[in-house]
Amino acid sequence: MSAVLPLKDSSRELIIEVTRALEPYFPDITAKWREKIAQESNFDGRILVAVEQLQLAAACTFICGKNDFKGLVESLSYHGSRLAKLQVDTRAVARSFELYLNVCEPYVGSLFGERRAELIATLEAFSSACFVVVSGAYFDAKSEQSAALLSILDAELSAADLPSVFEQVLKITAKVFGASVGVLMLKEQGTNRLQARAKLGFEADGDFSVEIGQGFSGGIAASGVPDMVLDPSHDGRVASEALRQAARTLWGMPLNANGEMIGVLVVGFTKPYEWLPTEREMMRAIADRSALAIDRRRMTEALREREVRIAELSGHLLRVQEDERKRISRELHDETGQALMVIRLYLGMLESTAAGRGSRSQKNKIRETVEVVDRTIEGIRRIIGRLSPLVLKELGLVAAIRKEAKDLAKNTGVRARVMVAEDMNRLDPEVEMVIYRVVQEALHNVAKHSHAKSVNIILNQDQQRVRLLIEDDGVGFSTKTSNSRGNSFGLAGIKERVHSIGGEVRVASAKDRGTRIEVSVPISETSAPLAKSAEAGAISSRIH
Repeated sequence: MSAVLPLKDSSRELIIEVTRALEPYFPDITAKWREKIAQESNFDGRILVAVEQLQLAAACTFICGKNDFKGLVESLSYHGSRLAKLQVDTRAVARSFELYLNVCEPYVGSLFGERRAELIATLEAFSSACFVVVSGAYFDAKSEQSAALLSILDAELSAADLPSVFEQVLKITAKVFGASVGVLMLKEQGTNRLQARAKLGFEADGDFSVEIGQGFSGGIAASGVPDMVLDPSHDGRVASEALRQAARTLWGMPLNANGEMIGVLVVGFTKPYEWLPTEREMMRAIADRSALAIDRRRMTEALREREVRIAELSGHLLRVQEDERKRISRELHDETGQALMVIRLYLGMLESTAAGRGSRSQKNKIRETVEVVDRTIEGIRRIIGRLSPLVLKELGLVAAIRKEAKDLAKNTGVRARVMVAEDMNRLDPEVEMVIYRVVQEALHNVAKHSHAKSVNIILNQDQQRVRLLIEDDGVGFSTKTSNSRGNSFGLAGIKERVHSIGGEVRVASAKDRGTRIEVSVPISETSAPLAKSAEAGAISSRIH
């Protein structure tokens, strides 16, 4: 809004001169202007009053005696804003200035004679300047609506939780319309009631809950139609005593999201205030935008809760999986392994017996069977080690990682280098198991997919976190299309395990540039000092 009327000082002096001269004739001029306006437009009383306040006769009250152009600008802006809210086309406003000037021309000619042309031009410039101010008020009204809608979007994005969204929506709506009180009511799931979720401007808590279809708010919810109460204290539809006492006028708007009624937005004023068409439409726009924000935030929080439950379930399944692996490894060791050892013992005894009196073919068969049993026992031991690595439990994480690296080099020829910080401590068993499984899965991917010649495994820690880096020089892959290498499930498993203990995973890879996996997990308070890396390496070498 312009705070100054865009006119030169010389033009202002002429406007004051002609306005003072025309002052006695303004009642006749305004009456004739009203006749012309009535012939060309169908303005109702509210619009006609506002348009009349823009004309020269109204301006006279500011400039004839007080020379108050600033007050005139404020009046033009106020009534221009009101016309914008009444949805009056600016072309109709411009035409009203033109008609008033046409009515004034004969009076100016009779009063000023030869100066008629000069003063008519001055009045034309004055009308144009007034129209500029009015147009600015129209623009401000539109900007105000856009700013309100952007504020709702900002509230949705910045609010910490759903109740904060409710409060921000109510505050923004009340501020836009200058309301003193407000309440945001939502339909409770599984019921037919509206319940207040945010309140503004009430000195004491009141009961705002209402059945849908009953009362002011319930009727709006049932019909889906905006409504207004101009005297809540004498309107039986307003059941809430708090609303009846706090407001002289109530505006109510339904909240609809995706074709479904989710609630009602109500604001109240301390004076009678009948909403104008644009105000009603603005409140509808705010309500619609707010309903979408609330609905999206509800879905976001529901998804977040579901993600938390899924993460909890995933962590539980991983723990169950480890327990099942331990159970299977125990059964393989205690039952299958022992049975194989007994078979191996009996075959050894049978081989000794057959050495003196059995045929050569029998001896060969026994020897072949012993070899099969030995291979089976070795395979069982390998499976038990994969299921529940004894070296991890007895000698710790570093030794277990070195064993995995040694097995990779032995089975695939990939050079595996393990670098462990000297100040590494023993960690919580769950943390050690997660890190070990990450290394195990990563080296499995290296062996199966990467075609790497070497891989580095770096493990260190600080006071808060353990950090693991696994980097190979293989063919790499696109992190957006990891399915092409068939290892997306392996990476997903790594992320699930790490996230289950509050850790973080970063995977970086590119075609023909290798793969880099970075893992960071919090340290448990149960961590204890561990032998230096040289000693751990010696322990690792003794295992093999």
